[in-house]
Amino acid sequence: MVVTGRNWRAGIALTAALMVAACSTSPKAPVAGPGEYVVQPGDTLYRIASKTGRSPGDIARWSNLQDPDKLEAGQVLRVVPPGGGASSEPPPPRSAGAERPERPERSRPPRAAAPEPVAPPASRRSDWAWPAQGQVIAGFNGTSNKGVDIGGSVGEPVMSIGAGKVAVTETLRGYGSVLMVDHGGSYMSVYTNVRTVLVKQGQQVKQGQKIAEIGGADGGRASLHFEIRYRGNAVDPRQYLPAR
Repeated sequence: MVVTGRNWRAGIALTAALMVAACSTSPKAPVAGPGEYVVQPGDTLYRIASKTGRSPGDIARWSNLQDPDKLEAGQVLRVVPPGGGASSEPPPPRSAGAERPERPERSRPPRAAAPEPVAPPASRRSDWAWPAQGQVIAGFNGTSNKGVDIGGSVGEPVMSIGAGKVAVTETLRGYGSVLMVDHGGSYMSVYTNVRTVLVKQGQQVKQGQKIAEIGGADGGRASLHFEIRYRGNAVDPRQYLPAR
């Protein structure tokens, strides 16, 4: 075959294109390492906290989030305390003299780590108050009811039980309208079946501040469903709120 100048130049261009294609790589999707979580489309900080059993405040602090209300899909967050995840570094190389010890030490079985408690011992909080004035009409049992139902009338005020930061104001499946306040120390208060939400996500609130109103009843008595969660796990609110 006769190689013309045009064919020669085309061959050079094709070779260059193939070299560029071979060297280029498409960006890889982020992969979560030990103690990490990759943000998925539609995730909120509270959803991630619920999935991992942590509090939004802890995750924000461990991940050095500048604005916890703005998450991006693919963002990698830390969901365990720094230094609390498994190390991915290889062990240090053994010295030559340690390859064949004359008297190897008797190996000891590793000690099992003590299980982390679901919640600390329940104690009443002097800095918390009941979220509504009505009487408890359904109590906590940990399964079918993960909080308490407080009777009331449509439009009655719903107050924050204590100082904190509004973490969620949205509609969640199985809960309807939901308002959640992060009180720090891995504690979160949850208010559902509410209407006319009066606060915004990220807003700081005080104890007793009106944050919403009790919503309508579905074929029954109007009530507020209220929960307290510690590290994402429901605990009995009556063990923490003032005695009635």
